[in-house]
Amino acid sequence: MNFINSILLFFAVLLLGPTVLSSTSHKEANTIQLAAANDNPFDETILIHGGTFAMGMNQESVMGEWNNSLRRVTVSSFRIDKYEVSNLKYRTYIHWLEKIFIPLKNDSIVKAALPDTLVWKTNLAYNEPMIEGYFRAPAFNEYPVVGVTWDQANSYCRWRTDRANEKTLLRYGLIDPKTPYVGKMGGLTKSTDSVQSTVKPKVKMKSSDEFVMVPDFRLPTEAEWEYAAKVSSPKNYISNFNNPKAGSNSSHPNASVVASDSPYPWSGNGNEGLRNTSKTNQGMFMANFKNGSGDYMGMTGYSNDGAGFPSRVNSFLQSSLGLYNISGNVNEWVADIYRPLNSVDMDDFNPYRGNNSLDGDDPEVASYESGVNTLISNKSRVYKGGSWKDRAYWLNPGTRRYLDQDKSSSTIGFRCASSAFGFDTPSAAAADGKPWWKKLFKK
Repeated sequence: MNFINSILLFFAVLLLGPTVLSSTSHKEANTIQLAAANDNPFDETILIHGGTFAMGMNQESVMGEWNNSLRRVTVSSFRIDKYEVSNLKYRTYIHWLEKIFIPLKNDSIVKAALPDTLVWKTNLAYNEPMIEGYFRAPAFNEYPVVGVTWDQANSYCRWRTDRANEKTLLRYGLIDPKTPYVGKMGGLTKSTDSVQSTVKPKVKMKSSDEFVMVPDFRLPTEAEWEYAAKVSSPKNYISNFNNPKAGSNSSHPNASVVASDSPYPWSGNGNEGLRNTSKTNQGMFMANFKNGSGDYMGMTGYSNDGAGFPSRVNSFLQSSLGLYNISGNVNEWVADIYRPLNSVDMDDFNPYRGNNSLDGDDPEVASYESGVNTLISNKSRVYKGGSWKDRAYWLNPGTRRYLDQDKSSSTIGFRCASSAFGFDTPSAAAADGKPWWKKLFKK
């Protein structure tokens, strides 16, 4: 009897199975999701709750530049990569471009995205092995990509946004699966834009707004980057977001942000607390930087940081929030145009200088023209964080330098950020006990 029941059940599954599966698929198809199942675009990012902090230098400017005066500002909530973008991730981007554009005879797009490996070459040093192997060799897969310009970093961010949205757009029939999707990368070539207004969606939509899925990936603003670095300090950070009377960057309600901000993720004063106290890495520096003239990693058996060049992106955890190498390893591009007096004419809420406005000067008599009366131009972009080749001074999040957006260096990489919607009010963030966006992912 049991055997007969098993046979009947087997044939019932054969007959009814497709119907059941079709019904299940139909229900899933009518559930708007941020991304395809089990493909969270926010993996390996850290949520930084917005708040007020003291932006700028909180130590003496030993360079005498005074280009980042201390002032109180507020930033909205955002997400930022826990790691710097690695060679492996950037090569994935290059391989995608090669697959799509080389068959279209558009090799120039691929070449424009390649990092400049010659940034390792110096006249009086033998760095030829790094020129040949740093970007391509598997041994350097998890090392930060360098030789990337500000323009190239922005292109990578747009590509990453497209990849985060692509699977969901395909799922609902909003793009042509036979044509590569280059939504945010648009402008490269019209022939590759796969957004087809004639494609009939698989599900009925109330409006196209239902398919605005994830906030764009982008470079962090200077204020966001500096806030992430400063709020990472154990002295500044406390997880009390459900307490509306306490700021997210202070352990005391209404505390002075100037007094509570530490200049480094590991300490409150210079090299204080710079060495690791854990059993596994006891005595090692908490960051990868140049300790002194000719001292990039210490002596054999007495290593300072153990990394003469950049180290792995998952080394040097410096933050209670989970951020790696926010200070040291490589400098990082941020979105802002550089101006020497950036506290002038700058908004105190989400400050960002993204245009060519001057620092309160009369545009009729003043300008920033590189090579004419200054090294600063409208192409000068800010980078921050210090690198394997910099002294500890530059690891202070308040320090800032600049480089033209079409130039690159062996000491500059980047990490991506994206805006975090719905987290700037405690009630909105904790309405159902978990962030709103997690509820939109299939488990």
